[in-house]
Amino acid sequence: MRKKPPELTFQRHVADFLVREHRYGVLEQSDITDTEHWIAEDRLWEFLTATQADALKQLGDDYGTDARAEVFKALRRELAHTPMWMLLRHGLKVRGLELRLYYPKPRSAESAAASRHGANRIALRPHFRFGEAQHEIDFVFFLNGLPIVALELKHERNQTVHDAVAQFAARDHACKIFQHPFLYLAADTSDVMAATDPRREANFRWHNTGLTNQAATKDGSEYPVEFLYREVLASEQLLEALSFFLVRVPQRDALGDKPERPAFTLFPRYHQSRSVRKVAHDIAAHFAVSGDIGRKYLVEHSAGSGKTLTICWLADRLHSLFKPGSDEKLVDLVFIFTDRKSLDTNIRDEIENFTHLREVVGLARKADDLPRFLSGRKPIIVTTQQKFAWVLDEIESKPELKNLRVAFLIDEAHRSQEGQMGAAIRLPFRSANEPDARRRPTWPRCACPGPALARSAPP
Repeated sequence: MRKKPPELTFQRHVADFLVREHRYGVLEQSDITDTEHWIAEDRLWEFLTATQADALKQLGDDYGTDARAEVFKALRRELAHTPMWMLLRHGLKVRGLELRLYYPKPRSAESAAASRHGANRIALRPHFRFGEAQHEIDFVFFLNGLPIVALELKHERNQTVHDAVAQFAARDHACKIFQHPFLYLAADTSDVMAATDPRREANFRWHNTGLTNQAATKDGSEYPVEFLYREVLASEQLLEALSFFLVRVPQRDALGDKPERPAFTLFPRYHQSRSVRKVAHDIAAHFAVSGDIGRKYLVEHSAGSGKTLTICWLADRLHSLFKPGSDEKLVDLVFIFTDRKSLDTNIRDEIENFTHLREVVGLARKADDLPRFLSGRKPIIVTTQQKFAWVLDEIESKPELKNLRVAFLIDEAHRSQEGQMGAAIRLPFRSANEPDARRRPTWPRCACPGPALARSAPP
């Protein structure tokens, strides 16, 4: 019996795992009936009729037209200028009616969207074929019939992750399968790289768990990149990316020494999303037990690892946390403390890319900004570390602020940890009798960029 090439064995293993563990469906190539936008139209229509039958009926009744034809016409029209993932996140307008193309995880079981969230369906198409030459992508993943992720796999006996990246970059990018998914993953049996735009090899970044990936399953049955098909491609994480992690950075015109820049999509590297998830999960778990968020965290980082973006994503997540099963915010105020140079450049530029936070973020550039933001309860406030002691005094001395749940994210650049400022920052985060020794703190850690401290205001 002829043995399969190792690459095909690897692909088969991943496909079997996704179907067995994540309960993903498998599409036939013939199910993908729109071969321009690569949409499995019947799957999308099944989702819409299962979750929004009343809106579809109203569409037909009001306009005396074929509701299905109207929906797909509107979808194709919007895809001409809007990324697929943004339509998934924000919905599709069809003749004044808004249709949801997927449902994010609801905050409580009582939410009206709880049952509809369960109607989401993720399916994969192995050996996805496209173009007249019938080229293949190893896997394309579809959410409710819409393409969201493309994956190329290589086995190190023959090729590496870099060959998978080169393959993505060499494709005909006029084909919309290289435009609509929000994530392109290239992997071999040991390493993973990821991009939101596959047109250039330089767009791909490492998407590994650390310097060396190791299978979580210790019996030798899984590949070192087990985390890819167990975690990254799990439905919970893909749906979370759609509802939270993806950020659309708008186009920038040429200004001064800054060149023109087209719009693009940000997606966190593995260590960034892991950091945000771990801190947010621990805060929520601690609150469930104790009723407050009074914990502290140290998140280690290295140069170039995306610390500023991690801080932005973490601030966004803390702002988005709710008490279990309720609409009450878990964190009332989030402060980001950084040095003046970072406030004027890194933090300002990155936080402004999070356009959905525009109304809730206050950048304290002028002397009167900070007190105004604080009195106005701006949910996320960015200021300098020199203002830390003043903010703490305000919170502790004003009754209307004293009982708020407050999170501090402190960009601990080494140059700001000496002298009086460093002592002021450390003061609230040590025990009452602990001296101010400048030693490495032993706080709960996340081995990823972006130091973060979270605590509740004093009772």
